[in-house]
Amino acid sequence: METKSDTFEARTLDRGGRKEYWINSVENHECCGSVIQNAADYLKALGVRAVSLRLFGNRADVEQACRFVRSLPDENLCPPLAMIEKDNAPSPLQVQIHAVAGMRSEALYFEDTFVGRKFEDDSAVYYMLTISPELLKESRYAQTKEIFEKAHKILTSFGLGFSDTVRTWLYAEDILSWYGELNRARNEFFTAHGIYDGLVPASTGVGLANPAGAALAMQVLAVDVKSSDVRIQAAQSPLQNPALDYKSSFSRGVQLLAPDHQRLSVSGTASIDKDGKTVFVGDAAGQIDLTMRVASAILDNARMEWSDTVSGLAYFKRRDDFALFDAYCRKHEIALPHVKICADVCRDDLLFELELDAVKQ
Repeated sequence: METKSDTFEARTLDRGGRKEYWINSVENHECCGSVIQNAADYLKALGVRAVSLRLFGNRADVEQACRFVRSLPDENLCPPLAMIEKDNAPSPLQVQIHAVAGMRSEALYFEDTFVGRKFEDDSAVYYMLTISPELLKESRYAQTKEIFEKAHKILTSFGLGFSDTVRTWLYAEDILSWYGELNRARNEFFTAHGIYDGLVPASTGVGLANPAGAALAMQVLAVDVKSSDVRIQAAQSPLQNPALDYKSSFSRGVQLLAPDHQRLSVSGTASIDKDGKTVFVGDAAGQIDLTMRVASAILDNARMEWSDTVSGLAYFKRRDDFALFDAYCRKHEIALPHVKICADVCRDDLLFELELDAVKQ
């Protein structure tokens, strides 16, 4: 079911009274205050609790939105992930929310800090965390090491560990100048904590700054399954080889398979061939076309379709290329709920990246 307003659109999935909502702001709404207020009113009216809240825009709008969110009680909200778009353009604030109702949901605190929210259904307990480093004067490499260790400590405090993580989002300021260091810090953490011995999480890594001036900000989704008939496994990308083959530590996607439904989280996906090389260099339309074919193949391999997608984030190096994506979706009759972000992808010659989530009953 879909709901639309002047500022946002929502997709709702009802699984026997357990409802999930994926809310995306529309592209041309009027101001940041209205979209946040309208979304908050919508959540409150339905008795819905947000488990993920993302804000993307220019610095002034993002900071204003953060102040508004933090003025609200924790009861129905979660810590915002606040990111400043690459060009800091005076464009409308983009908001993306995942919320739940009819499920047990609790605010999560670590050392008196509100770090996220957990929710659960018959299959699993899901932990969604928003994390920033504290050692802001240290090197970017040191901040990356700290943020992963901090995520592990937080999860350990809830009786889990980083090995229970199925998805990460890494938003790094000026990513092109130090992505190698980020990868090195992540690889060392994964080695130290035995992550390569189990499931390597799906991930997104793009270049966006944050209001705190940290080297990066991070979201983590960890899952604690309730029974042996619930499986979590890496998803395959038929048109690409594993990212681990070229020493980038993430799975192309992760699936949760339960008796009554399945979930698929597709990592940030770009115009990369089986050898790990960028293709269609300088051709945004070509990169969008290949990326969408890769994403479609991942969905098909998981026995899902574009109609099963519930949320997406589309990242563009150049804002002028937004329309190319819309044209592609119209041509191929793809209705993907998403927001568009102006950001650097992890390689200077990549012009477009897409991540998505899908759920099928």
